[in-house]
Amino acid sequence: MCYSKTQVLLHWISAVIILWATISGFYVALLDVPHALAEAIGFFNVSITTVLIPLFVVRLVIAISNHRAAPASGAEWAALIAHAALYLVKIIVLLTGVLMMEREINVFNVVIFPQPITDPQLTMSFNTAHRYACVVLAGLLFLHISAVVKHHLSGNPILKRMSW
Repeated sequence: MCYSKTQVLLHWISAVIILWATISGFYVALLDVPHALAEAIGFFNVSITTVLIPLFVVRLVIAISNHRAAPASGAEWAALIAHAALYLVKIIVLLTGVLMMEREINVFNVVIFPQPITDPQLTMSFNTAHRYACVVLAGLLFLHISAVVKHHLSGNPILKRMSW
């Protein structure tokens, strides 16, 4: 299957943003990072992932509208399930990321959205859900990248489908 230039562009924009947010988020969460750096990374991640939301919605709509025939093999079913899991977990990560905010959502000092929920217990619950979803997403990303490498090394340059 070939993907449109729009699909390829949205895939790589999403990939860069999600990999950055995942790696930098775990960096801040797991290591002793200076407060100023943690704040800067937090501000950038909130901004860039907020920008990702409408792009992800477009990507999701395109993916759903480009439905294909039912998978013919077990490997195709596995790929379909893995991609559906990636989309579902990305939705959960983005949604909980917004709902956990304990302040207004400042997007690069250009646009500011009000804090969606003001109840501290609810925001804490969404924060917890966000953290677990990020761990699941990191695992799915590892599996996704591993599958691409496996296919490439076995002579199936699957990555060509996601290039121009």
